[in-house]
Amino acid sequence: MSRRFAITVLAIYTLTLAAAAAGRATLDRVLASSRSASRVVGYGQIRYGGAGPELWALRFRRERRAVLTLRHQLAARLDRLVYLVDAFQCIHSHEGSWTANTGNGYRGGLQFGSREWRLYGGRYAASADQASPSEQIAAGITYHAVAGFYPWPNSARMCGLR
Repeated sequence: MSRRFAITVLAIYTLTLAAAAAGRATLDRVLASSRSASRVVGYGQIRYGGAGPELWALRFRRERRAVLTLRHQLAARLDRLVYLVDAFQCIHSHEGSWTANTGNGYRGGLQFGSREWRLYGGRYAASADQASPSEQIAAGITYHAVAGFYPWPNSARMCGLR
């Protein structure tokens, strides 16, 4: 073995011993600080007053409860949205073509008046007969939030809507 290699091995061994001693001192300090006032010895278990595993379990339960609540709310809203889209598809089947301009002041597949279209769907197109079916349904859902199915009384009754 060369002298240079032996010095390198000796240096690595010395550094390893120094690191182990420093690590042991750090470990002793951590263990001493863990025996603080927050440590509570119970019946067969060691519990850390709010700083140990029960804190994580509490956080996990709280977050899980929030996620489940949001999931239920989202499912309820999606069910409602699907119901409204189906309802407006049915109303459209009794009202006419998506591009209908009947000349009586009502246009589109849901027969929007010009005032209602400006209020609830005007950002899509100039009039309802120029908008796509999805844009008309979106405007219909917005209008429904304000007036219900009242603007489509006969079609809603034929579709069995309240």
